[in-house]
Amino acid sequence: MSLHITTLLFALHCLLTASNAYSCKLVHGSLIQIDAGVGQVIGVNTHHDIYTLYESKWTHVAGKLKHVTVGPAGIWGVNSENSVFKLVATKFVQVPGLVKQIDAGGDQFVSGANHDDTPFCLPMDSTIGYTGEKSDANWVGINGSLKYYSCGPYSCWGVNSQDQIFVRKGVNSTDCEGVGDWQHIPGSLSMIEVGGDGSVYGVNSNGDVYRRDFVTDCKPQGTRWTHVSIYSGQVKHVSYDTGHLWIVLKKGGAIYDCTV
Repeated sequence: MSLHITTLLFALHCLLTASNAYSCKLVHGSLIQIDAGVGQVIGVNTHHDIYTLYESKWTHVAGKLKHVTVGPAGIWGVNSENSVFKLVATKFVQVPGLVKQIDAGGDQFVSGANHDDTPFCLPMDSTIGYTGEKSDANWVGINGSLKYYSCGPYSCWGVNSQDQIFVRKGVNSTDCEGVGDWQHIPGSLSMIEVGGDGSVYGVNSNGDVYRRDFVTDCKPQGTRWTHVSIYSGQVKHVSYDTGHLWIVLKKGGAIYDCTV
């Protein structure tokens, strides 16, 4: 293969086309938080009941959690006491550690923020093989202060208590803390989620949805924010996976499945 062709293929690989035309459909049910990953969708309602979407219908999962997540590391969650749980077979088992928010979207690792906004991650050797109290859970503390922390295949994004946005690069299954330091990204968001393909979406304090454009493994920080003009001022939570942007509204917890 010639150098010219190799360079062209690399450039195409690093190019992500941005689109802003979404078609949304209402999904039966009501949630306060939702997460999508590896082709699955999971969420919790106001009573902290857990549901997963199976063949267009919500199926109840035993347990009580305030925040749930699904990704390459499996299905995880935290309860009202900030205790951590992993779904093993059909049952949630407790994992040592305390975080208020958790994300399983990394490369077989999980990440999250604790009660005093300290970010943590749990590498692959403590996630995939975790089955119960005899398994190791070696959390890695990360410098910084974040209230919400989400990871994808090659970068992690977070927002702090002032709604400032930060990205951390070079993350992987063995070095979940990444390399280098935090890079501040202009903008303001109250929550942020990274999709399985590295896509980044967030919601600001006004309830507006934004997408980070041209995020690739070559340029994890992307280039700009685009306002996603759907349900402006009404959105509480978002998650993105395999072409589907899942939205939970503030009022009544209405759920929408939006596709480009």
